[in-house]
Amino acid sequence: MPTLRFARFGRLAIIVPSAFLNSLGIGLVNLGLLFIVKEVYKAEPSVVGIFGAVWAIAYFASCLMLRKWTARLVPRVSMTVMLLSSAALFSLYSLHPGLAASFAAYAAFGLITAFFWPPLMGWLSRGIEGEELSAAQGAFSFSWSLGGVISPYLAGLLSERGKFLPVHVSVCIFLVAGIFVSLSRIFYKDALERPESATMAGSASPGEAGGVDRSTKLRFPAWTGVFAAYAVMGVVFNIFPVFARDGLGLSESVTGAILSLRAVFTVFGFLILGRVSGWHFRHALMPAVAMAFSVLVAILAFTPGAAAYAVAFPVIGVLLAFSYSGSMFYGASGALDRDARMTVHETLLTAGQIVGSVAGGLLYQAFTMRIVFLFLAGCLAAAAAVQLAMISRNAS
Repeated sequence: MPTLRFARFGRLAIIVPSAFLNSLGIGLVNLGLLFIVKEVYKAEPSVVGIFGAVWAIAYFASCLMLRKWTARLVPRVSMTVMLLSSAALFSLYSLHPGLAASFAAYAAFGLITAFFWPPLMGWLSRGIEGEELSAAQGAFSFSWSLGGVISPYLAGLLSERGKFLPVHVSVCIFLVAGIFVSLSRIFYKDALERPESATMAGSASPGEAGGVDRSTKLRFPAWTGVFAAYAVMGVVFNIFPVFARDGLGLSESVTGAILSLRAVFTVFGFLILGRVSGWHFRHALMPAVAMAFSVLVAILAFTPGAAAYAVAFPVIGVLLAFSYSGSMFYGASGALDRDARMTVHETLLTAGQIVGSVAGGLLYQAFTMRIVFLFLAGCLAAAAAVQLAMISRNAS
């Protein structure tokens, strides 16, 4: 039993800081490159939207194509490959920048990111269920979302001082994170990390140990919700910064601060959901959250001004935390192949982000930001209806 407790504690001691550092580096790259493409290379909103989707499309494809490869690797090896490759990739980009190089580097970054998140998330949930699973996922979600709190504001500040500074700083962060993950073998051995060792040590969940899949069908409405929620995030991440600069006249640092405010409340949401189990298997909560999301976005469409976004984005952050946590929890709960379930989770939220980014960029350039938000409100309302239909069918 002490060995089991040490294995789980040691696992989190690696996952939590590495997820934070990687999220911080990704956030700096995402917003930093977006400012470069818009401010340095003067790209149109539709091009910026497509650019924002490039990473997501590459990550989406990589999650599907490379899952069998990454599954053969010990998670820390896969994570180290991603971190050190990212440092090398953006070092090379800094030496040879350009609009085409930005697209190429961002696409390559999406491909290698699949070596980090799905293996890490499968490793995180291995051998645990119920409240322990929720608590571990809450700690993980808190760590990566904390990186999402810091990175937008930091990217805005750095961009005001030098457009390429966020990329340069991200190289250092990826390098430090890669070294940390690699050196973690000093206190946490590979034997504790491998899937078979969890079962031998008695740490497998009931479903894993007995070879019986105890998955819940609630994963399907949960996955529907996370897809729709991340369509909104595709706009928040990639189109809102363009609108904030052109439509609201905000500086990079103020734009980053509003994005960071959303992330702060996502962190709070993850903290609460990781510690409280009352939301587990409450079927009606999922469509209720999607409808609340839809109403909020529809109201935002008719409420101009930066203050409206400063008020609405924290609520969006909390609703996102619920959608994300539900997708992770219901996807992993009772499942045999949790790496595969986490790949589905990542694939669907990434697909949503692609839809939001591309459609949002095209609609914003052709019409107005109001039309973008009304489009998102319609997507969320449709998602709520689909969730209700799924839950009603399962209950009958």
